[in-house]
Amino acid sequence: DYVALMAHFDDVLPGRVHRVTYERMVDDTEVEVRRLLAYCGLPFEDACLRFFENERPVRTASSEQVRRPIYRDGVDHWRHFEPWLAPLKDALGPVLHAYPDVPTFPPPSP
Repeated sequence: DYVALMAHFDDVLPGRVHRVTYERMVDDTEVEVRRLLAYCGLPFEDACLRFFENERPVRTASSEQVRRPIYRDGVDHWRHFEPWLAPLKDALGPVLHAYPDVPTFPPPSP
């Protein structure tokens, strides 16, 4: 459903949706933050890379995470569950390849 909805927005509002992928953000945070800010027409500020130093209250489920720098803990974490993901991969079908810059499941291991 998400992929279909995003495809709809791409059709009716071409170029209006900016996607941020976790893997790219982790690999090169500054480049991705600059891209996002440029897309929004905002200037880059060094504090954007030090968001975790902000002392304002945070009232979300991720309140602990926003106090940490971006970390790689979740990258490729799904691989621990790969032996059990074949049914999901089959169910998702072409959706797995909808966004070429997002890593997808490799072929099942023999």
